[in-house]
Formats: sequence, structure tokens, C-alpha cells
Amino acid sequence: MSTARRSAYNSAMRFLRTTVALLLFSPAVLACDFEFSPAAIPRFYRAQGWILPGTTDFNPRATPRSYGAPVRGEVPGAKARLLSHDEDPYIIEFPAQEFILDGARNRMHSIQVKATIVRWDVGDRVVAYSYGLIPVVAHRKNGKWVVTSELGCIFDATFLDDKGDGIFRVLVRGVLTPDLVPLWAKRNEN
Repeated sequence: MSTARRSAYNSAMRFLRTTVALLLFSPAVLACDFEFSPAAIPRFYRAQGWILPGTTDFNPRATPRSYGAPVRGEVPGAKARLLSHDEDPYIIEFPAQEFILDGARNRMHSIQVKATIVRWDVGDRVVAYSYGLIPVVAHRKNGKWVVTSELGCIFDATFLDDKGDGIFRVLVRGVLTPDLVPLWAKRNEN
């Protein structure tokens, strides 16, 4: 079998496996959210901090892409900044990560997504990152992302620096709201 034919066959098989997996696990996919075991609760805590892809490789001179961006409401004392990335689409993968929920250890499943990221600053310090996420199956071809399949939903997740030490330990669904601003940041804004 030629290299081109083998590559096409492998791509077709990868697409077929992904499609079958999505159909078999459609209840989890239809939730359009991070998946974790055993139950969904609005706050997740990771003592060593969450791994946050896309927060350091942005390009302030690139054109911001707002499609899928978390809807930013007014948060007194906080400034929202849409992070621009050179790639379009901008694809990231959140790795599987363990966290604590109600004293029990759980594991967040890995997920590949098309992402739009908003950084929230209070003064000169980062308080949170909000992500607009669209689950995808994608691979790189000739240095560019090729999206094989994309779910028809967008969900938001926000990671908070709860202690003011630059470690983002708290994950909540949705975007930053005034009640989620950590106490250390509220003290700094006064």
C-alpha cells in the first residue's frame, strides 16, 4: 500500500473510531461539558493547580477571534482581556487531571477543544481565566490544525487564583461573576 493511500486509510479509520465512540458515549457528549467521575458539581478544587493550556502562548499583536468567547459581564474592579492566538482554529487539550470534590478524589477526563480564552485582571494581577470551549477531534497536518469533527455546542469554564499566589486551584462552570472574585483581589481593588 502506498504512503498516501495508507495515510488516507488511517485518517478514515481514525474518523470512524471517533464517530463510533461519540455515538456510543453520546449521553456524555451531549452534556457538552468537562466530563468527570462520579458526579457533576459546580466547583472543583486541585491543590497543585489546574494545567491551563493557552494562557502563555498568546500573541498580543494577533487579531482576537471572538467566536466562542465566554460572554463577559461586568465585574467591578476586574478587566477582561481576550487573548489572541496566531492559529485559527486554536486547538488545545486539557489533560486528565485529578481533583478533590467533597473530600473525595476524582479524575477529570482529557478533552480536546477549540478554545477562546479571556484573562481577568485586577490591577496588575491575574485573577482568573475563562475559556469558551467547543469539543473537537483534530489533528495536525502540514503544521496546521485540521478539525475532523466538532460538537455543536459551546461551554464555558473559569479557573480562579483563590489565594493570590498565581496558582489556579478552583474550576467553576461559566464565566467570572462578581461573587467569584477571590477575597484577596477584592482587598487589592480597594
